[in-house]
Amino acid sequence: MQLQAEKETLTAGSTSQFQPFGVDIGNGAIKMVSSMGETRSESYIYYLSERPANPGKGYVEYLEGDRVDLLNKSWVGGISAYYHSPTSIYRVTDSKEGKVELGLQVMLSALAEMPYRPTWDIALTVSVHDGKTLGKAIRQALEGTHGVRLAGKATRVNVRVLGVLEEGSGAIIHYAKTIDTTNAILYDLGNGTLIVSHFAGLQLTNRTYSQNGGVEKLIDEVAKHESVRKELLKEAQRHLIRKGIENNNFVYGTQKTGWTFESAYRDELPIWVREVLSPMVRPTEAHFDGATALIAVGGGACLPGIKNLLAKKNIQVLIDPQWANARGLYQHATRKLSTERIGG
Repeated sequence: MQLQAEKETLTAGSTSQFQPFGVDIGNGAIKMVSSMGETRSESYIYYLSERPANPGKGYVEYLEGDRVDLLNKSWVGGISAYYHSPTSIYRVTDSKEGKVELGLQVMLSALAEMPYRPTWDIALTVSVHDGKTLGKAIRQALEGTHGVRLAGKATRVNVRVLGVLEEGSGAIIHYAKTIDTTNAILYDLGNGTLIVSHFAGLQLTNRTYSQNGGVEKLIDEVAKHESVRKELLKEAQRHLIRKGIENNNFVYGTQKTGWTFESAYRDELPIWVREVLSPMVRPTEAHFDGATALIAVGGGACLPGIKNLLAKKNIQVLIDPQWANARGLYQHATRKLSTERIGG
């Protein structure tokens, strides 16, 4: 597969064949944006003990490349991982370093769901919630040459990391023409973490994290709610609770016709707001009077009922808050790669 030659080309920094990508490895889902469109897949991985007879979407075999720790491993990602084993999947949200530990795996699985290409040349911008401690590690985890089978077909994936931005920076880039970012506050309501970021223009000036978790805590409490346990005679599967909330119909899976967990959600949402969201927002209220924009992004900004609650604090939920960060990362990658080509 001429691995060494391709490594040398990658190292030399040739930009002619590379395509810009924005890659948002979320605790709940990975979002990828490129000229070929937008792809979203659950941030789940299930490692396989043997190759399936009919490799399908999300299936990856790592044959050779710079990630020696993955050599000869195979896995499925996204919803296929959940279908293989609901209780044995690895989730990005399960570890504080999950974006580093599973970032390449979920990205390759997401590529495996796209139309086949014998070679992918990807120049990406990625985000992480703590660039100082995880930025170098996530760059090393993603960058390099990876000889794999995607959905059963041999593929070469060459990855250059153009930038590692702090979480939310992509959203500010994306919304820069929509809002006044002179003195903006961004509330990133993620699955694993809640983050408050202050921006002066596109410059991050301050950042704080919730110590009480993210949307996953709400999902967990709904899954354990008394009414849910009474109906299911067990705690609910977190994935199915999340999907029911995302679909805004509170339907649990495919077999519980005529029943929803809406009442449990309505019980738990105000508790989550009081115990998780409000402690993150309250310390920023002193900055409200001078703020040029207050916006919320991330999956939590899409929670049923949350938009009106945030509006009481004049915090806006703009169009497609789940996609804003990934789209901004793509804009960054596009500009960075274009600058390199002009300079080169």
